[in-house]
Amino acid sequence: MTDVNTVIQQTFKTLVFSGFLSLTAHTALAQSSNPLDQFRKSNADNGQSPTQQVPARPVVSMHNNQLPPPTIGGTQQGGLQQSAINQALQNYNLDGGMSLEERQAETERMAREAAFEATMNGAFPLKPEEIMDILDRYRDIREASESRIGGAPKPEITMQSVSLDPGSLPPVIQLSPGYVTTLNIVDMTGQPWPIQDLSWGGNFEIIQPKEGENIVRISPMKAHEVGNLSIRLLDLKTPVIFSLSTQLEKVQYRFDAQIPEYGPYAETPLIDNGPSITSAQAGGEDILRILDGTPPAGAKKLNVEGADGRTIAYDLGGQTYVRTPLTLLSPGWSNSITSADGTNVYIINKSPVLLLSDNGKMTRAMIEYN
Repeated sequence: MTDVNTVIQQTFKTLVFSGFLSLTAHTALAQSSNPLDQFRKSNADNGQSPTQQVPARPVVSMHNNQLPPPTIGGTQQGGLQQSAINQALQNYNLDGGMSLEERQAETERMAREAAFEATMNGAFPLKPEEIMDILDRYRDIREASESRIGGAPKPEITMQSVSLDPGSLPPVIQLSPGYVTTLNIVDMTGQPWPIQDLSWGGNFEIIQPKEGENIVRISPMKAHEVGNLSIRLLDLKTPVIFSLSTQLEKVQYRFDAQIPEYGPYAETPLIDNGPSITSAQAGGEDILRILDGTPPAGAKKLNVEGADGRTIAYDLGGQTYVRTPLTLLSPGWSNSITSADGTNVYIINKSPVLLLSDNGKMTRAMIEYN
């Protein structure tokens, strides 16, 4: 970028050179006869005197290239002193010893540079780092304005047994705006239970399942919305009812609803010990929590050897709860429950040895009781 002091110096030199040319023309005019003297002489020959005596203007002489001294209280007659002009021209000519054409070319170059800088400053008044600061501020403001109130909700995957008793309350499905909750309906053996039709109330977007499917996807349209969902299952006379609740703090990504009945695709158990346990029966809530992966506070985890980490045992209330994806062959269990993904929970009496079937392969597991 051209230095501002250099531009000012070059402009001053140009003005000095122009003043010198004007001074030369003014001096040449001063050497000629004064028109006022001719006017007074003409009036004297005619015997007339002028009404106002105008003093004769002194003739400026350029003898020996000397200028008259400046008048007191006024500007200098004839412009600048010759010595000052010569000094200015000498300083100007000493700057590189440029000729007139070179000085003109240099002046045009500086003018173009100054015009280019002015155009750039007008079109792009901000520096790159200033533009980056503005973009960072815009990003922060947009993120703050578009952020979800309270942040992301806490995700959960829940399995719950649905009671068909007339006096029971329907299970509540926790929804959250911007998230899809998948409702998976299975029977007591963990097999899918097909849906015939469904209907709902409230401002929700619900995708109708295809024929033979058991999955319903629900999305709330408002941040605080309530409603309910009525589902008619295949070969089940009683409709299944769910309450829908929308909130910002928690969302159930998947809700596995287990119907305590044998569905159309139920698998016959190897050992039939009667119906699986429901939430209304003794220990129903405990077995559901163990199946859900959140055992009760009083459950004590036992050490299991001979099986992989998928088989877990708990001691709760003098009974043993075995959570495993395998099929328990021995000992006999008093109650059991199966999730949609094939995970089983068996309630047995204290037994140090378990016989399990892993797709037809016999597995022996040992439980250590302290």
